[in-house]
Amino acid sequence: MRNFSVRYHDGRLSVAHDAMLTLMPDHWLIHYVDPSEELLSVRWEIAPIVTDESFTGLFIFRYGDFPQQTIECRETELPVALKERYPEKVFFRKKVTGIFRQSNATIIGLAVLLIALLAAAYWFLLPVAAEAVAATIPRSVEAKLGDAMYGSMITGYEVDEEMTTRANAFVKAIDFKTAYPIRITVVKEDDVNAFALPGGNIIVFDKIVTSMKTKEEFAALLAHEVAHVHYRHSLRNIFRNLGGLLFISLLLNDINGIVTVLADNSNMLANLTYSRALETEADQKAMAVLQSDGISLKGFVDLFNLLKGAHGDAGSLKLLSTHPLTEERLDLAKAKAREQVGIKDQSELQRRWEEIVIAGKK
Repeated sequence: MRNFSVRYHDGRLSVAHDAMLTLMPDHWLIHYVDPSEELLSVRWEIAPIVTDESFTGLFIFRYGDFPQQTIECRETELPVALKERYPEKVFFRKKVTGIFRQSNATIIGLAVLLIALLAAAYWFLLPVAAEAVAATIPRSVEAKLGDAMYGSMITGYEVDEEMTTRANAFVKAIDFKTAYPIRITVVKEDDVNAFALPGGNIIVFDKIVTSMKTKEEFAALLAHEVAHVHYRHSLRNIFRNLGGLLFISLLLNDINGIVTVLADNSNMLANLTYSRALETEADQKAMAVLQSDGISLKGFVDLFNLLKGAHGDAGSLKLLSTHPLTEERLDLAKAKAREQVGIKDQSELQRRWEEIVIAGKK
């Protein structure tokens, strides 16, 4: 068995551990002492290990799903030992040191080209890549990110506790067809707005609730926001907007770093703008939910008309600035409402809605 000194990152914390890597016949063993002075061991199977290409003498290996574990090693004997120990596994596919044998002019030209490519990647490719990464984040990690953002931003609002309690009771009477735990928080704000956070938290301004006339309108609003949660629209938009800030944390698979960045920028949630495609996708999911639950889709028509008429100038309405309302969306809602069959008795939902109305008048 061969042993090598390494630095080990578990992928969950920013802290790196001094560790010992042991090359076993069919796996790697990493031994390290955690902050509580407990000796821990981690096993890596050979096949999933991925090598990062490097211009330096630092050898980097990654393992597992996001957030990945990482090993860094500077011992020059490691590549030879790996080749001897695991001849069937290719850890290093090419050498990069040959570039440094070129002339100064070549090196400068390559450096300028590299800087230009990095700048282009930062401004154009990174936001798209960050959004793609967001789609692969495990739901448990997404919930942690969403809770961090919720905890950071909710301190800036005054929560209406009674309306929040009633709204969450209302939610329980609807099957939103999602695995996310939906939690509503009603806050006291003189604006018509609502927005979804990653992981299941939805913040609703009391002004929009008290402006509604029917339970179907409220059900439509919530179903639409739940659809944004279900399809991870909020998470994808956040990662796209904060791609540059999240670059290092994503590169290092540093969950704590990502949480910190998102918590520090949590106020942007109220101003995230969804594309027309995402709004249409959310509408279609929400309408399918209400159709399945036997709730009248006229609630969507009434909701859209409410939003259009909430201000003389619809452009000044906060919700419409982030959730663009097009004639196509309104026409779709009207068509679906006309075609709907199978509307069920909603007396229980009506009772819970009336409790929300009473709470809103206090």
